[in-house]
Amino acid sequence: MATDDERAAIVRRSIGIVFSDGGLLALTSTLPGGRGEHGDEEIVAVLCDPDAAPVEFEESLLSTEYGEDGVQRRASLELWTHPEDGRPLRGAGTLISSVRVEREGLDATIAFFRWSVEGREGLGHYEVARGGG
Repeated sequence: MATDDERAAIVRRSIGIVFSDGGLLALTSTLPGGRGEHGDEEIVAVLCDPDAAPVEFEESLLSTEYGEDGVQRRASLELWTHPEDGRPLRGAGTLISSVRVEREGLDATIAFFRWSVEGREGLGHYEVARGGG
């Protein structure tokens, strides 16, 4: 049976990755007005290489596998600078550990992940925030 937390709508997902070469990747997604379906998310992703200007992606997809406890276990990314270019930047992450933070009106699970994006290794977080009801 689903718990109240599992039924609560996801209002925000965010990822921050620090690569071993010093690069950074940030992604955030929100549901407009906190309502809607998974496909209605507004997603923004930016890649900052150590010696280059930041690159913002025109289209970003984030897919997540959750465990029985509702914690995000694995995630995959597809990031396109231009959707018509044909090949996205791809990456995946796996859970190291997690913590749950509860505040009035918002419950968040912050998972610490090991990431690999196009062969670049990194560590970071993946937060899933749900409306409190």
